Amino acid sequence: MKFMLCVVLFFCSVPKEGLCLERNSSLDPANGIGHEITLAGLDSVSFNLLQLHLREQEHFQTLEAEIESIHDSFKQNGAVITKQTNILTNLSMEIKTICRSEFLMDLLSIRNNVEMLSTDISLLQADMSKMYRILRTLPTTEMLNVLVLQLQALKMGAKDDNVQVTKFSFKNIPKSCSDVQHHQTKVYRINPEPRFKQPFEVLCDQEYQNGGWTVIQNRFEGSVQFLRGWKEYEAGFGDLEGEFWLGLDKIHQLTYAKPHELHIVLEDFENTTVVAKYSHFLVAGPDDKYRLRKLGDFSGDAGDGLTSTLNQPFSTIDSDNDSHGTVNCASDYQGAWWYGACHESNLNGLYHKGKTEVYAATMCWSKFKGYYYGLKSSRMMIRATKVPE
Repeated sequence: MKFMLCVVLFFCSVPKEGLCLERNSSLDPANGIGHEITLAGLDSVSFNLLQLHLREQEHFQTLEAEIESIHDSFKQNGAVITKQTNILTNLSMEIKTICRSEFLMDLLSIRNNVEMLSTDISLLQADMSKMYRILRTLPTTEMLNVLVLQLQALKMGAKDDNVQVTKFSFKNIPKSCSDVQHHQTKVYRINPEPRFKQPFEVLCDQEYQNGGWTVIQNRFEGSVQFLRGWKEYEAGFGDLEGEFWLGLDKIHQLTYAKPHELHIVLEDFENTTVVAKYSHFLVAGPDDKYRLRKLGDFSGDAGDGLTSTLNQPFSTIDSDNDSHGTVNCASDYQGAWWYGACHESNLNGLYHKGKTEVYAATMCWSKFKGYYYGLKSSRMMIRATKVPE
């Protein structure tokens, strides 16, 4: 561009006559037509260069206007960015304020209320199931009529050999599932300590390894919430015909009334089933926070995921009894168990289906599928043994 301007200036500044004379000094003066043609050519070149110069000036002006427009856009975008930065800063301050305010406490309260509602629903389902079982065993009108006739016959001194008076006695209630004479897996009423405690219902598994097993924990679908507090784990929750935790108090009664062995049957979502067996399972009472007193010898193909918890008291999210110095294992791993610092098994943890990114907070058994896998089912069963260990 500069070169072209210089050429224009050069041709414009040099006198045409001088230039023509210099270029035509060797020409004959009579050669006037060539001289005029040369001058006309130079005028045409000068005009073309001048036109080109003007077009370039116009182009420069257009570019300058575009650059100015871009500059204005940058200024506007800078203002928008500054505004957005201020908004984000304000939001950050508001979030920090919320975290320090009672609003967060309100959220936690709502969450706790939802969990309590879930618990209440589970309890209601369990009560309805229990009522249904009671209704199935209530005497019919015909049975009551027969009983009235029998009592009337006794009162009147009648002696009819065809009339047999039914005698009811709590002495016939079995002390454990091992004493149940029936071979059907279902809910039965037992009384481990007849002179001290009232009878209670349990699920007796009469099919697994010759029967006689009292199921103390049963999970297989995740329909019952197991993230609960101390009182519920002590009393028990869930549905004995579905998912449930029998209750620490009942487990203590059973294992102290008679020596019991423990089998834990686990299944993954690939339909692989393994078992962990312990020869002498003993759980202390409430004064000792239901400490895991004994396990006996281990056998089975699941791997030993419980011996590390031996002599540990039971812990829940609201009762931290683990041996970890800084954290509540039950709260951190979303369960309730005989935690140490913290666990190799968490069978009352969250119900996740298979592989998960959540570390050790699922229903897991580390020696079987590790800490990043939620098991499909867990069934803890105890059976009275004949010879104490």
